[in-house]
Amino acid sequence: MSLKSTPFLKLVFIFTLLAHSTFAFPTLIPFHHSHDVSSQATTEVDNDFISSKLQRPAMFSRVVYCAKQNVTKWDCGGPCEAIGPDVHVIKWGGNDGLVPSYLIAHDGSTNTIVVAHQGTDSHNFLSELSDLDILHVGLDKSIFKQPAKKVEVHDGFQQAFKGSSKIILTEVKNALATFNSKAVLFTGHSKGATIAILDAIMLHEQLDSSIKQSVVVFGLPRMGNEHWANLVDTTIGTEFIRVSDRKDPVVDLPPRMMDYYHPSGEIHIVDVDKTGQATKVVACPGQENKHCSEGNSIFKEHVSDHTGPYFDDISFGQGACKMK
Repeated sequence: MSLKSTPFLKLVFIFTLLAHSTFAFPTLIPFHHSHDVSSQATTEVDNDFISSKLQRPAMFSRVVYCAKQNVTKWDCGGPCEAIGPDVHVIKWGGNDGLVPSYLIAHDGSTNTIVVAHQGTDSHNFLSELSDLDILHVGLDKSIFKQPAKKVEVHDGFQQAFKGSSKIILTEVKNALATFNSKAVLFTGHSKGATIAILDAIMLHEQLDSSIKQSVVVFGLPRMGNEHWANLVDTTIGTEFIRVSDRKDPVVDLPPRMMDYYHPSGEIHIVDVDKTGQATKVVACPGQENKHCSEGNSIFKEHVSDHTGPYFDDISFGQGACKMK
């Protein structure tokens, strides 16, 4: 999603009105209060953690916003140069509409298969439309072997995921064998983050347990109910990281009152200096922590924080991929 993207901004406006209206909407919006918000203290994250765990996934999430013809040749300017030359592009897919662009690559420096998904294309109506399809649906039984009972996800995000799921399943399996790799990294920004997580849940059912699967995503909106959040926690565990940036409103949507909840694993960027360097980053215990993005005031949120910069002057969107 770019700064100019509108669907989540529309939701921000709508839910702000509802939350502060003098009218009651008991039949329109189901309010849920069973899920507690964590008040556990945060712990500060150092630069070594950022460079070793977050930086490279962020670079791949940025590069998938670049033009196909440049990425497939690994000649996309600064974003490609920052990752380095030891990358073999296996597959580029998507249509920038209902199926966001995605990249499957082999990262030779870590011998890891990387799957990266782009967020919403603000210039494509179909891409934006899926963001607003916020009804809960169960996991698709034609894709997930054993969809857990009561698990429900955002319909629009699952539809976007389904457009690439079969190809990604096949290509990742083949790539692991071709490159003799034992690790897969799933990453993405905004809606791309939701697709990356669904990829990981799907692949956990398909791959041998000896394959390390990590998920590091950025600007993740809420994408499922409490049972979904628990499924992510139990399936991916400590290999799951979701990074939220300062006062980003997108990570607080859809609202919890509509039975949407985040999984654990939040890393929250508190502040970024003028050079795009994060000056304070904290780890947030629990699924929803009031000291992190959950505690943001809707009247003090900044949509520009959704695109970045996050750290190391890394931002997301087509604007971050301009050729020199």
